[in-house]
Amino acid sequence: MKMKKIKKNAIVEAQKRKKKILEFYYMTPEKTDARELMSLVKSVDAEKVDIWPELNLMEVVLDSDSLIFQDGRECFVDPLDLEFIEERKVQSIYVVSYEEGDSVKARTVIKEIMEAKGGFLCSDTEDFEPMYTVDTIL
Repeated sequence: MKMKKIKKNAIVEAQKRKKKILEFYYMTPEKTDARELMSLVKSVDAEKVDIWPELNLMEVVLDSDSLIFQDGRECFVDPLDLEFIEERKVQSIYVVSYEEGDSVKARTVIKEIMEAKGGFLCSDTEDFEPMYTVDTIL
């Protein structure tokens, strides 16, 4: 049986289509909601930003995919996590996700939000590291 040879550019196209979604938590000591977050986004055209208030979710359409801020309070039930949140006086928590290829644009939007609402972006790891602040996000 003769195998069909795959063209090199077909492989390159397939690799281009692979997306790597990065996921973090945004935690802030300020009470906020998706509507307020939406009002803070200035680096992306307004028609590319949408919210679903009933889910407390904001979507920002970027080049490769979307930057999503989704209410993440229910993700934290572990006593150690709750202690971490309490020590930092966190009032609002969002699960933040975006495609790796959109990192610069996504982090620019996240920085705009941090400049207004404070807080930090942290990883979904046992110790929440690495952690990014407004000064280290870009």
